[in-house]
Amino acid sequence: MSVNSIEILRKYFSMPYGGHVFIFTNPVTLLDVQQCSFTDILSHKNAIDDKGKAGNSLAMTIFEAISTHVDGFRGKHILDLGGLTGYFSFLAVEAGANATMVEREESLATVAKAIAEIKGIKVQIINSSIQDYLESSTESFYCAFMLNMFDQMIRTDEESAWKTIKQVSERCKMLFLMLGSTEQIPTAHGLVTSTPLLSAPAIQKFDKPDYEVILEKTIYRNYKILLENANNGRQLQVYW
Repeated sequence: MSVNSIEILRKYFSMPYGGHVFIFTNPVTLLDVQQCSFTDILSHKNAIDDKGKAGNSLAMTIFEAISTHVDGFRGKHILDLGGLTGYFSFLAVEAGANATMVEREESLATVAKAIAEIKGIKVQIINSSIQDYLESSTESFYCAFMLNMFDQMIRTDEESAWKTIKQVSERCKMLFLMLGSTEQIPTAHGLVTSTPLLSAPAIQKFDKPDYEVILEKTIYRNYKILLENANNGRQLQVYW
């Protein structure tokens, strides 16, 4: 591993809540990083749950549900949209997949590249917005992860969000979405805005079930809920 990658992670873990974005497993301190205990830091094993007890983390529960649905990742090409620091991409590669990760925030993409080097994992990490990547690439994939991303995109620019999800459906046989679900408030445009618990970003929902709208806007024809209440009312959905 390079000195530069170690310094990137040292700096990252010195930031408030840095480790929370980095990985959803073992509690990590700056001292761990300084002592180069990377095996424990970068491992998804011995994860803790949301109550601090030993067992699968939320992220591992999500990943295992996806892995079961696709009948394993070996030999499959996956697209991780809004991959943060690469957690799901790394898990997919460790399970035998070929992964392309797209992350808009340069600092997070840089951390992901440092982790990949330290772990010796080959992942194509692209520092770009999802929209720009889809406009510039013609690659096709077995499946795409869009976990806690689409709800944020549609709040920012609804027209662009629908264009993006249509493009994803044209490139990927299968799409995994993580969406929120809370009370609905009508708006002038026929949409409704829901405000989940503070731990989950707000999303926009619709005057009919969100999955019906998504199916109408994409080329997918099938829909299934993999996890009904993955976290604070959030659903893990799959379209194919």
